[in-house]
Amino acid sequence: MATPIIAALRTRRDLKASLLHTATELAHLASIYGIARASYRYLAWKCHCSRRTVMRHIERLRAAGILRKTVLWIRGNYCEINTYAFLIPWDTRRPRGGSDKTAATLPRHEREKERVRWEEKEKTGSVRQELANQKRMLPMLYTPGTDQWHKTCEEIARLETLLACGG
Repeated sequence: MATPIIAALRTRRDLKASLLHTATELAHLASIYGIARASYRYLAWKCHCSRRTVMRHIERLRAAGILRKTVLWIRGNYCEINTYAFLIPWDTRRPRGGSDKTAATLPRHEREKERVRWEEKEKTGSVRQELANQKRMLPMLYTPGTDQWHKTCEEIARLETLLACGG
């Protein structure tokens, strides 16, 4: 969920270098609702600065209207982890793919072509080839004695039976 919030932060021209870095680290921790929980110590470690510097950054982000900070106090002076809510608007729409050349999903007619190709592959794939693949991948993927190991062994036995019967 960090990407849209970070994109919104980058459009802000009033955030410079380390202040933007602190806001970005908080955005990486944010939920889909823009809520992040982090201690000053953790943020200082992530931002490679002192705890006091992180406190100043949070205060500046609050003053700029980017964050809202709430603190839960429990019994006396013990402070729970600070909770931050991003107040800036960000694009909540689903991203549309990895680059200009590819789409997130294939168009309907392309999906249909892909399904037909897959069915043809299923029909024309040989039993010998499938058996060889199962035997080759068994020791690489599964630990002996696990459920997947036994299921794969059963599949190998089924394929060997098909070959023995002439199928």
